[in-house]
Amino acid sequence: MIKGLYTVARSLDFRTKNIELIANNLANINTTGYKREIPFSEYLNESGGVDIKKISNMDQGETILTSNPLDMMIDGKGFFTIQNEDGTMELTRDGRFKINDEGFLTDSVNRKVMGKNGAISLEDTLLTKDSKILITAEGEVKVGDKIIDSLSISNVDSPEELIRTSGSNFIAPDGMITPSSENDFKIVQGYIEESNTNPLIEMEQMISVNKSFESAQKIISALDKSLDDANQIGKV
Repeated sequence: MIKGLYTVARSLDFRTKNIELIANNLANINTTGYKREIPFSEYLNESGGVDIKKISNMDQGETILTSNPLDMMIDGKGFFTIQNEDGTMELTRDGRFKINDEGFLTDSVNRKVMGKNGAISLEDTLLTKDSKILITAEGEVKVGDKIIDSLSISNVDSPEELIRTSGSNFIAPDGMITPSSENDFKIVQGYIEESNTNPLIEMEQMISVNKSFESAQKIISALDKSLDDANQIGKV
């Protein structure tokens, strides 16, 4: 009976984490490029024990027109590559970019957007007469007729192994990142990709998990009463 209590208590913890996960999906419904997290599932590992696995749904979100030339979305496979201040690389589908005070193309929190030749700098070209910024479908970054660089679009063979660092950003274990083939994607300028979270699905999941949570609570109450009854009998 004690083992039963432990098993049900573990189930409660499992469902509590799923409720938090679903709530986070709903909170990020308007986060650009956000990939919904799929509720935890239990599976048998190689040693026969039970582990919990969490993955993100990498389906593409809906397209939103912004007409901002620095907004971009990836139509197809791949991620934009972003460099943190400490030099580490992150992957994202959030293409809301800007030009910082130093002339680098960055994300909304000033992390540099990477090109095939390093961080993309537009400083020297923005002062020219024709400073219109053009991003081609292949990812070339142009100012006027001058090619500055090409966006570094990265692919991951096993997206389920990605580690989420923030709402729309991920890091990948060493050796997992490969350059995306131009046949796998096209860059669309002036658009962004919205979250792929569907509120109806999340609410259905929330209701289902809550019912399971309530059932587990009732089982614990019943087991607890049975233990109490057994203790009372033992005292007679």
